[in-house]
Amino acid sequence: MSSVSEIRRHISAVEDTAKITRAMHLISSAKMRRAIQMHDNNLIYFQKARSVIRFLLENSGASIAANPYFRQHPGKRAAFLVIAADKGLCGGYNQDVLRLARRAMEEGGFNERFLFTVGHMASDYFQALGMHPDVNYLHIIQSPDLESARTITYELCSLFRSKMLDEVYVAYTELKHIGLQEPRVLRLLPILRDDFSDAQPFHTPTGHLSYFPSAEKTLEEIVPHYLIGLVYSTLVQSFASEHSARMSAMEAATKNADEMLGKLRLQLNHARQAVITQEITEIVSGNPEQGGLGL
Repeated sequence: MSSVSEIRRHISAVEDTAKITRAMHLISSAKMRRAIQMHDNNLIYFQKARSVIRFLLENSGASIAANPYFRQHPGKRAAFLVIAADKGLCGGYNQDVLRLARRAMEEGGFNERFLFTVGHMASDYFQALGMHPDVNYLHIIQSPDLESARTITYELCSLFRSKMLDEVYVAYTELKHIGLQEPRVLRLLPILRDDFSDAQPFHTPTGHLSYFPSAEKTLEEIVPHYLIGLVYSTLVQSFASEHSARMSAMEAATKNADEMLGKLRLQLNHARQAVITQEITEIVSGNPEQGGLGL
């Protein structure tokens, strides 16, 4: 049996760990709520952009044949934007999305693959597999914002417009609800007309409208804003999913620590009782006559 001092040191260490896990749970809870609010605010803008694009496609007579974002490129050169966390302690969050991204890259039948990573965990994972990222966006996921989404989107769109890429995908984690995350692979480019079939109508069908400089140019200018909103949504969803997963992990760790403390305190009581019993035995065995008279 461990000594009383050893058990007390063990209890102190577990109590300190439990304090850390409780604090991390509270921090992740606050960050997750902030991320959900950011996503909800972006959703209003994102849905409006989709509605405008649908209106243009259905009412302006704009041709998508020459639109660089709708153009279907022959070939199999694909880019994958993989979004993970900068650190662990969030259960299987990182491994789930990284394994899904790797499977999508391997099973897609691509001739060339370009890798864009967000987060240290994504970069480290693929480097360990010998797949060095072409671009690694550091520290973005710790505080996702629209400026970061614009930077990423403009770089991917530029490569797609110059026909260096035929397809662009995003691997991220969608927050279904608190405690449940689902990794997904989303096609970013090329855009298809059917992508907007479920968008809310922006306006009743209207003809005889004039667009300056043209309906095609208007559509070309609006689409990047839609793509920025889409990339921003994946960043914020991943950020919220990370902290939801970390909340669950820290809650489980705190529960395990509390259970361990209960067992250690019981063990401490047994150890103290054993010490007292031993001391009484030593006293009695050292004074046999007094012990006899006491009986």
